[in-house]
Amino acid sequence: MSIYMDDNFGVWEDMGDPDMRDFYFRVQRESVVKTCEGCGRKVKLRPDYGYCNGCADILERGGDLPDWY
Repeated sequence: MSIYMDDNFGVWEDMGDPDMRDFYFRVQRESVVKTCEGCGRKVKLRPDYGYCNGCADILERGGDLPDWY
């Protein structure tokens, strides 16, 4: 089984579903290299996203990004 990952959504599951695979590949085509507003890393994100998946998970759970980010 292949693992699908990206900076937008992290790990993708249920990739046996053709619609999910199509959506994944569309997200990859639409993504551009940007600097994450949280950690400052260069990542491939959708144009309207500002945070990578790791930083977004922390913020969505009510956490604060560490100073070293």
